This record gives sequence, C-alpha cells and structure tokens, in this order.
Amino acid sequence: MSKQRITTARKQASRENKLRRLDNRFSEWVGNEVSIEHAYNHFKIEQQTKGNSKPTIAFYDRFYKKFVSFLAETFKDEPKKLPVNMLTDFVMLQQLFVESMGDVNIQTINAYLRGYRAFGKFCEEQGYIDGFKCPIKEVEPPVKQVYTEKELQRLLTKPDITYFEGFRNYTIICLLLATGVRTNTILNLHIEDVYLDEGKIAFNTTKAHKVVIVPLEKKALIALREYIGYWRTGGDTEPTDYLFCNIYGEQLSRSGLSKAIATYNKEHNVEKTSIHLFRHTFAKDWITSGGDIISLSKVLTHSELDMVKRYANLYDFDVKNEIEQHSSLAKLRTHSGQTIGTKKKQEIEEKSKE
Repeated sequence: MSKQRITTARKQASRENKLRRLDNRFSEWVGNEVSIEHAYNHFKIEQQTKGNSKPTIAFYDRFYKKFVSFLAETFKDEPKKLPVNMLTDFVMLQQLFVESMGDVNIQTINAYLRGYRAFGKFCEEQGYIDGFKCPIKEVEPPVKQVYTEKELQRLLTKPDITYFEGFRNYTIICLLLATGVRTNTILNLHIEDVYLDEGKIAFNTTKAHKVVIVPLEKKALIALREYIGYWRTGGDTEPTDYLFCNIYGEQLSRSGLSKAIATYNKEHNVEKTSIHLFRHTFAKDWITSGGDIISLSKVLTHSELDMVKRYANLYDFDVKNEIEQHSSLAKLRTHSGQTIGTKKKQEIEEKSKE
C-alpha cells in the first residue's frame, strides 16, 4: 500500500482540532494569565504541525519536564498552576535555571536554553508575555574524534551479500560516508528515493524540511545497487517500502539502527559506535580535502551556514600542512637577499676596521 500524503488542508484541520481539544482540557487560568502547562501544550502542537521530527519534539518534552521541575522546586508551587507570565523575569529565571542544572557541560546547558528560548519566543508571539529575551553564550564544542582511515577500512570490508543485516549495515555506512546523511533521513528513505540509473538519491525527510537530491559516489552507488537488487526487489516488495528495514521488512527504529551499527562496528573491531560520528567524518574529510563549505552545507542539508562554519573551525587545524604546501604565499619563490641582520653585521665589521 502506498503512503497517503497528508494535504495542507488536512494538516490545518488536524491542528485546529488539537487546539480546540487543548482549550477544552487546559483552560486553567491564574489571575489573568494562562498556565505554563497550557502554553507548552499549545507550543508542542505548533511544533508538530510545522513538521518537526520526533527527536526534536522529544527534546522539547525533555526541556519542559526539566523546566517545570525547576520551577516547582524554586517557587514551591503546583506546576500546572504556574502562570506563564513568570517567563517575563527572563534574566533572573535563566540564571536560576542554569544554576539548577548543576555540574554539566556548557553544550548541555545551551541545549536546554535553546528549548527555553524557543518556548519563550512562542509565548511572546501568542501574546502571553512581552519582551522575552534569552541570551545564550555560544561556545565552540570540543573537537570530536572521527573515524580513522584504518577504522573505515575495517568497516568497509564487504560482507557476504546473503547476510542481510551485515550487508544492510555495510550499505548504510557507505551511504553515511558518501553523503553525511542524518539518522532520521536514513530511517525514512524509501526504495523509490534511490535513482540507480541516474546515480542519485532523494532525501525527503530532512531537518530543513526540504527535498534534497544528492549525487551518489561510485562505491555507494554500487553498494545500493547490489543491496536493492538482492534484498529489496521482487516478491512483495513495493517501491514505497522502506529502503533500510528490519528482518521483518518493517521500518527500522532509531534505537534499532543504533544497535545494528554498534554491533556491526564491534564485529569489525572498531570501538567507536556513533552513527553521527560518520557525519562528522564526512564533514572533516570534505573540509580537509579542500571542499568548499557552500557545497558542503547543501549536501548536509543545513538551512544556514553557521553549523558548517563550526565544522570548518573544528577541523581547521588539520589543514595546516595543506596551507604550508598550497597557499599562494607558499607557492611564490622569494628572492634571497641581504637581511637586516646581515647588513647590520657588515656595518659593525666595517666600523671595527676603521
């Protein structure tokens, strides 16, 4: 059965129904202000109707749980009755919120603050509060240890095609290293998204909510052709079926994919098991081999250049040797001549002879 696409009209009707039920269920008012719980549920519905991914929604839920726990502990009140206008004391509230997190790294703190900022801005747009601000001191994340060349050589040892899980995982890793694709995009790929004759693949589920068509590197194309030809063609298989499925032909879950890659890596004597690390490896290799960040941002489906610039800053130390070899200044032949030191030495010698 082909996927049924939800039309814009159906999305709008679904959104309105959810908001109507929300108003009926969460209509507690504290004075003249709506509760934080009501505001958050409204915020969550908006995020879902925008098409944000399940991991993004799950992140907002984690932020909200931690935030209301902090508020309840700080103000000794029932979370459901906390008024949303508490957010207007953003400077004091943000400082207390950060202090409540204890001894955690700055990246974790900033992640929660981005959730706080998104929620606060939404409340301001809805007219619940005025003048919301959430300044965040951004810092460069630590350099991640990417997969080494030796590790990649082990992982790219081609398994027996008759071993479904092994060959599927091998094909996924080939695709990761060829495109730097995200986990959520992989999970939502369909067989019909791969254009074998044209040597391209369509990423229909991206963080930027855009369809991105990416040319496939030759080795990745060969792996996909063999995988699809042997495992995803014939029988009851339909073009709309998921490309990378489990042993029952069902869509892989995020945890299922993570466990599969972790198992595959360990079987090939590679201790690193992170899927996202393949994306960093792809970005690093692109940058250190001289690829431009504009093209990289398109392949990585970043809507803005900020993250790609961060990749460039992270890995710029790796291009030192290349700069020494390939910079314009390095290529210029300088003239050997009399240095200031040599000239001064000669002057001193001439004076001593006088």
